Amino acid sequence: MLPVTSPAPPSPPTDSPAAAGPYRRLHAWLLPDYNRRATAYWWTVVALGTAALAYAVRRLADGSAELWMHLLAGTALAIVAGLFPVRIRQSKTSFTAGETVIFVLLLMHGAPAAAVVAAAEALAGSWRTTRRWSSRIASPALAAIAMLGAGSALHGALAVVQAVHAPGQAQNAGWVIAATLVMALAYFVAISVLLGILPRLKRREWLRGADLVGVFGWVGMAYAGSAVVASLVFLAYKVYGGGVIVGLVPVLAMLLAALHHQFGRQEAAVAADAVRAEAAAREAQLAVRHMRELEASERRYQHLAFHDSLTSLPNRRRLLELLKEAVAAARAPAANDFAVMFLDFDRFKLINDSLGHDAGDDFLVQVSHRIQASLRPGDVVARLGGDEFAVLVRQLAGEAAVVALAERLMEALARPFHVAGTELITSASIGITFSRFGYTTPEQVLRDADTAMYKAKGAGKARYALFDTHLHTEVARRLRLEGELRHAIETGQLALAYQPIQELASGRLAGFEALVRWQHPVDGTLAPGIFLPIAEEAGMMVRISEFVLQCACRQLRRWQDERPAQAPLLTMSVNVSGHDIAHPAFVARVSRALVESGLQARQLTLELTEHILMSRLECALAVLTELRQMGVGVAVDDFGTGYSSLSHLATLPIDTLKIDRSFVARLTEGSREAAVVRSIISLGNSLGKAVLAEGIETEPQRRQLEAMGCELGQGFLLAPPLSAEQARVVACGEAWRELPLHGAPYAPYAPDPGHTSTTIH
Repeated sequence: MLPVTSPAPPSPPTDSPAAAGPYRRLHAWLLPDYNRRATAYWWTVVALGTAALAYAVRRLADGSAELWMHLLAGTALAIVAGLFPVRIRQSKTSFTAGETVIFVLLLMHGAPAAAVVAAAEALAGSWRTTRRWSSRIASPALAAIAMLGAGSALHGALAVVQAVHAPGQAQNAGWVIAATLVMALAYFVAISVLLGILPRLKRREWLRGADLVGVFGWVGMAYAGSAVVASLVFLAYKVYGGGVIVGLVPVLAMLLAALHHQFGRQEAAVAADAVRAEAAAREAQLAVRHMRELEASERRYQHLAFHDSLTSLPNRRRLLELLKEAVAAARAPAANDFAVMFLDFDRFKLINDSLGHDAGDDFLVQVSHRIQASLRPGDVVARLGGDEFAVLVRQLAGEAAVVALAERLMEALARPFHVAGTELITSASIGITFSRFGYTTPEQVLRDADTAMYKAKGAGKARYALFDTHLHTEVARRLRLEGELRHAIETGQLALAYQPIQELASGRLAGFEALVRWQHPVDGTLAPGIFLPIAEEAGMMVRISEFVLQCACRQLRRWQDERPAQAPLLTMSVNVSGHDIAHPAFVARVSRALVESGLQARQLTLELTEHILMSRLECALAVLTELRQMGVGVAVDDFGTGYSSLSHLATLPIDTLKIDRSFVARLTEGSREAAVVRSIISLGNSLGKAVLAEGIETEPQRRQLEAMGCELGQGFLLAPPLSAEQARVVACGEAWRELPLHGAPYAPYAPDPGHTSTTIH
């Protein structure tokens, strides 16, 4: 019975501590994984086994030739039988026919002969099954010790039986078989105990009875069968002589075949059970994994369905669900008030257009983190799309707390953002509504918060606005005006006003700026600040700018025809929108307006804001180049409020810089605005651009601008927007050079006090 052991681990390097001396080198090579107890046990077994073999050889030294012939033949037969082991089910051991040969030699020649053959058979088996020299040395020693002890006990017992009982053959045969069977089991127990102690010692454990009970059935049966066969062969040998030994070989072959067949069937059954169990376990694992994948997919789909893919914030759909719950809770008897803030960034499109959409995405992610960091626990921020965010404020402690939160958000969002290596300073407009308005659907909440946000934008951006019921009226009016504006051009409701442009140093009239007005049949004259934002959202800007361009060109041409000596020196400025710059036929439309009116290209100046120029720089550059090649002048309106680059200003085909009225309105000696205006004038002069200041309303402003070297100006101090007839008097008067523009007739075009730009954009 041979142990099946694992291959030897690699030997430690020679420079390890185990290489300090001969014994340690031997230990590192032979017993690298043995602790002190296991090492002591191994050396004890080897020493006792060596002594047992020495004793057995000495006892056999004076034996007869027949003894040695039997010994050599038995050894060879045991070794050959060891080459064909039969694995025992559920065991790390194997059975060979060598045990039968050993038991026969034990009965015939005593324990010393059996011990020698058992050691030889164990050596052959260990040589075949392991590379570890510790096992190759210890296995023969263990076999010799166990066989010498069990065999000696067997012969002692047979001697006692022979002395007590009469020498009857039948009785002696029964005792021989019984004693041999007991010896075989004792040999099994002895060698199993000796083998089982070593791994337990290596793990610092004691030998357990379960180590023997688990394999006792099949191993004991194998040993018992070998003992019975050996005792029968021995008894037949005593009666019939040595020929019986020859018959031992086929008997052993039959035994091995029977055992191999039996064990093979059992192994096949076990293997089939294992395959079925493995298949069932695999199917169960696959089912469990499939369920987990389904659950993970469902969670992933739920997240995708209710969260924004860029910022991982709740999306509009999720916010509407939360708002539905909040609306229901607010209408319950124990009302839980809430508020909603609608956020929109004022110049997000500029970031996308100038830095790219990747930078815009990075900006939105940073914004989402900054908003979340400013909220209270329990509040929810959602991304509705683009640069629009909404905040649901639950467990409302009071409207003042929401206002404080809005101010905290605006302060946080006003801090610079670092995107694509660029420091960005932006602002947000926030609209706020409260549950006290008695909402019944979440859509109503978002609608009113959105309305309040547009109110904040209209009031100058970078601020918050609270929703009130009056905003409903404004929204309704806005929708009404949008529908009526579509028919305003066809019905002749749009008209132009003309604001003179003057040379500040000489007081000479330089030209006019055409400004559109809507003569509404019910609401009266509407300034552009009221209806142009509606037109831009409704996609009607191209039609309106086409109307303004055609009318302005024809009007200037009529003045030229009336006073051919003076009027041809004037220019007409017309504002254009971002939609015009992006329109593929814009240059053709300008050319057609010039041809149809008979106006020279140099007498037309097109104005576009700095924001439009920089946000649409790529397409604007090509359009402006074509216009300049035609001879049309180009002016940058609201200059100083955008993000113009000096490198762009030096290369862009523009003629005039118009200083924004916000700087002129706060123009005083030593002010920051004065420094800005002086810088713009100096920049324009150095680049060869004309500089025009708009919004001049006081004489000190005019004098200061003239002192700074500003060439042109316009504003209510010089002349307000005039009707076509009033402007004709200025443009075609007999003494128009000396005509004072101060206090010129002003009716009926009252300016919009809240309007900061009269451009079409």
